[in-house]
Amino acid sequence: MKSTIHALSSVKAPPDTFGERGLHAQTSVTDPTFWDRYDNDTLIYDSIWQAKAGRLRIYCPKLLGFKKTMLRATFRINGQVVGKPKLREFRQFDVMDLPCRTEPQIVEMQVDDTTVPLPFSMADPDRFAGKNVVYTKVQNDNLDWIHDWGVAHQRNHGANAIVIANNASTAYSNEDLRATLAAIPGIDVADVLDGPHSHGPHPSTCKGIGWARFQQKSYLNIMRDRFLMAARAVLLCDVDELVAEPSGHSIFDATVNSWAKYKPFRGAWRFTEAAVKSPHHADHMWQDENEGSCPGKYCIVPNSLLGRTSWSVHTLENVNRRLFPPRNAFRYYHCRGISTSWKYDRKGGDSRRLTIDPMTRDFLASTFNN
Repeated sequence: MKSTIHALSSVKAPPDTFGERGLHAQTSVTDPTFWDRYDNDTLIYDSIWQAKAGRLRIYCPKLLGFKKTMLRATFRINGQVVGKPKLREFRQFDVMDLPCRTEPQIVEMQVDDTTVPLPFSMADPDRFAGKNVVYTKVQNDNLDWIHDWGVAHQRNHGANAIVIANNASTAYSNEDLRATLAAIPGIDVADVLDGPHSHGPHPSTCKGIGWARFQQKSYLNIMRDRFLMAARAVLLCDVDELVAEPSGHSIFDATVNSWAKYKPFRGAWRFTEAAVKSPHHADHMWQDENEGSCPGKYCIVPNSLLGRTSWSVHTLENVNRRLFPPRNAFRYYHCRGISTSWKYDRKGGDSRRLTIDPMTRDFLASTFNN
């Protein structure tokens, strides 16, 4: 068993040199509390030296107002000036690649008279090599929920590694979370990423919220490039989501055996009875036939054609989802009561509208039989 806590090599923008990030043109603020959660000063989330690729990859929240300054900066590795970085721009983050064939010791960025030391991380693809990995991000989700979520995917799909980004939880420490993951039977690697950056503003405070949140998608791709590139397959699903298949097939096996090495699937809400005050996954056997489906999720082989594209929460960013419709038996049960209600109130249920779904009931019974 391997289990540890990882840190990011983050840098804040020196305000006298970089100013502020500012807003994307598609975002307009409707409530001043927007600024309490908007990340206006993080310049770099993480810099990763990828030895096999011979490069230092720098992950930034969407640069916006920082872009011109970054592009005119001079970068030095071990005292030597390197060529201009190759910039690739995505919707919610930007990536800069610097050539770096030998192991870096000191990395610096200079803008005019300002020199900014750049800490960096070492890519470690061997840590999760060959593993069936489950990844998500949490903030104050109940540790019992996290344990049950891990148990479910280990028992039903053969997950043998878990890594979770802990986004500034105040209900427990990184060590508490790490110990919870390490206690799940059958897990060989149980890691936590300390993720202190703001998730982003609440959607009620602006229009164009999708252009004002940088962290979640950035972390996904950082984790792939830093740790997960040699994983057998990676399942991206949240703590309130349990992946199921009627015949008991593994989502990891199905993904590895697919021609695209990519397996998207649909989701459906599941509920508890209204009387349940402290819900667990096992209580969510109830359905509301009037509820629509949930946005899809997916499992992917990182070292594949699609796996090397930009990962997003529900799909791949630059891949037309119509090319890969989720026409398969896999689905996830979206457990309504497994939530801190950070986005909207998800407590309780309405027994007058709900009926037991036999398939979900049987799946939960077999998953949590002890």
